[in-house]
Amino acid sequence: MWVTIGSGEGEGLSVRVEGERFLLGSGGESQLMVQGPGVAPLHAYFQVRDDGVVELHPLEGETFVDGRRIEGATRIAGGEEIRVGDTVLRPSVDDPAEEARALHEAADGPAEPAPVVRVETEGQTVEVMPGEDGGPGSDDPATVRVTTEGEAVEVVPAGERRRMVRMSRRAMLLAAGALVLGAAAVIAVLLLTGGNGKSTAQIVSDAKPRTVLVKARLGRGGAGGSGFVLDAKQGLIVTNFHVVNAAQQVEVGVGDSSRTAEVFAAAPCDDIAVLRVGDTSGLKTMELASQGDVKQGDEVVALGYPANASLQDNLSSTTGTVSVVKSSFNVPDPAGAPLNNVVQIDAALSPGNSGGPLVNKDGKLVGVNTAILTQLQGEPIQGQGYAIGVDRLKEIAGDLRAERSIGWAGLGLEAVPKKELDKKKLPEGMVAGVPAAGSDAETQRLAEVLITQINGKRVAASLGSYCQAVDGIKSGQSVAMTVMDNPSHGPSRPRQIRLRFK
Repeated sequence: MWVTIGSGEGEGLSVRVEGERFLLGSGGESQLMVQGPGVAPLHAYFQVRDDGVVELHPLEGETFVDGRRIEGATRIAGGEEIRVGDTVLRPSVDDPAEEARALHEAADGPAEPAPVVRVETEGQTVEVMPGEDGGPGSDDPATVRVTTEGEAVEVVPAGERRRMVRMSRRAMLLAAGALVLGAAAVIAVLLLTGGNGKSTAQIVSDAKPRTVLVKARLGRGGAGGSGFVLDAKQGLIVTNFHVVNAAQQVEVGVGDSSRTAEVFAAAPCDDIAVLRVGDTSGLKTMELASQGDVKQGDEVVALGYPANASLQDNLSSTTGTVSVVKSSFNVPDPAGAPLNNVVQIDAALSPGNSGGPLVNKDGKLVGVNTAILTQLQGEPIQGQGYAIGVDRLKEIAGDLRAERSIGWAGLGLEAVPKKELDKKKLPEGMVAGVPAAGSDAETQRLAEVLITQINGKRVAASLGSYCQAVDGIKSGQSVAMTVMDNPSHGPSRPRQIRLRFK
């Protein structure tokens, strides 16, 4: 399925609907960014079912199909008129670029190959060479070749970094006459920037209004970390769940001011929490990249604040490269959950970096800093940092932005070592800490109970065990839970409760 923007900003651009969920909206995390009045950051999403049927699901704002406002999943077959805000989208089964190419050749015959554009400087030649076809809709893309002292050192597709966007018939015909001018512009940019994106200093400067300090008060102590702005307009901030787990109060530092935040939604088994602040002044949304554009060896910058930072501290940064674009990480700690999509990096991370952004050289988010591996089988190691992959964040962002948590009942979750439970003659389980305000857990006063079973599934003294037990539980669903009260309050026996997940 292809979707073409039929009106408004970006008119004429087409994008292919791919993946299980394909988000559209004005936010940077959307696969199809639509700007204009009435378009929400995450407005709606296409879903491709296992049988190939495409459905459109509304999220925020109003979405119309053929003039009718939709409230739930609506099947899209191609040929409909979809309206989000003031923008019209037209879905089609066939690639609009291929259709335009066929029409163009039928009318004028095959396109003539475009000329090679060459710029020479002292000791270096930069060339933009069209593909063998060279015409509109060509599947053989232009390439950029840099030659130094007679030796070609780099040949890359000119559109290598593009998202899957193709021009419509009208945009393509306009672009055909501008090929030479566009190629010269590509060369000018390469000569001025070296193709390496922003400098680290510029990345840090641009990230300041998009990166925040997070302080959590936990009983008599506290925890510190970082976060980044998911949606400046709504005051939504992403951090690690372990930074705010069981927090009685959360403060967010923006510039030289501190603001109270609430835990808006959470996905503890992905180590992600979304905070919300009422005062949104000075915030800017962090733009999200895609892991499909990340390559092994790419340069990245990890941003965050020291663990003991104050509002007077500057945003810190460390640079490094991507070791593995997408991997899994089984956290060697019962308090951490196994993560199925992480970016492994060699950039140095510190505890205060937790929840902060990992960005590429364009300043776009590629991961959420979350863990460092310092030893393996008792041997010290260096240069193994892990960030939750941005693609996983995109997969769950729609639910979290809608205040639908994933696998969370609003409870703090603490993995108490088995030997400590044995001393108190208690079975294995997870200790429930301070419940979130407004949650069913708070209503039932579930602080300081030991969770031993969820829906009949045993819960051991590890977050990984808890995650296995809550797998598949949806926000708003009530489950049967076996808990034991704090033994310091007297003899403790298992009791059954029903708890609604937040």
